[in-house]
Amino acid sequence: MKTKYNEIRELNNERNAFFETLSQQFIAVTGCGVYVYLSPVDINGLFNQFMDGNMPIKIFVRQCVKNVVH
Repeated sequence: MKTKYNEIRELNNERNAFFETLSQQFIAVTGCGVYVYLSPVDINGLFNQFMDGNMPIKIFVRQCVKNVVH
């Protein structure tokens, strides 16, 4: 049985993994960090979109970076 604490911890872990993956992809593609292109509010919105979908994190992040940079 999941407790509220465990659910929050799991969500935070997922958010951290998302941000790390997004940051790494921006650096790999542009040479710049994610904050050059997106605000924290934008990043949170992307995370919420990711959580609402069923796409693997790496594919979702690649599409996000592609859409923002091009």
